[in-house]
Formats: sequence, structure tokens, C-alpha cells
Amino acid sequence: MEILLGIFSILVSVFLLVLLIFGLIQCKKNHFIEGFYFFLIVIFLKIYYVIAPFTINRFIDSYFVNPTLLPLKMTIGEMITLLNFIPRTLEVIAFFFLVVGLYRMWKTKT
Repeated sequence: MEILLGIFSILVSVFLLVLLIFGLIQCKKNHFIEGFYFFLIVIFLKIYYVIAPFTINRFIDSYFVNPTLLPLKMTIGEMITLLNFIPRTLEVIAFFFLVVGLYRMWKTKT
């Protein structure tokens, strides 16, 4: 059962990535620049979420070997919080681009 759940999770992630790429292409084709930036940032974040666990795990393991590695004398909890805060901020920026673009498009149509 766990194997099927893992395969289903991978298929859903790939399907979502394909939909995001399709949206990116459609925005480029229709000259919707804000939507293009939205999809570009979201695709970047999806790729980051795939790569991040491996790099963060390595970072945490190296911290326990040498605790002076962290910048600004942060604790490991503060560093992990910062690493989670950055993608969330990029998501907010992406949705801000989308809302501004949709507002501009709606404004020109009325």
C-alpha cells in the first residue's frame, strides 16, 4: 500500500508540473506577463521542494559535526525556520504578481 501511495504522489507531482508548464506556455503565448512570472516562480518552487530535503538534511547533519557553520550565530531551529520562510515569501510574491496581472486585465476589459 505504501508503494502505491508513493507512486501516486509522484504521478500527482509530475501532473502538477506538466500543468504548470502548460500554464507558463499559455501565458507566454497570450502575452500575460504577470501570469508568466507567476508560473515561473511556482515551477521554481516545485523544483526547490524536490531538491530541498536532500540539501537541508545534509546541512543539518553537517551542523551536528561542526555547530559553528551557521551564519549570524543562529540555532538550528532558527536556520530551518529561515529556510522555510524564504519559499513561502516567494509564493506570496508569485500570487501578488498574479493578482496584479488579473486586476490589470480586468481593468482593461471594463
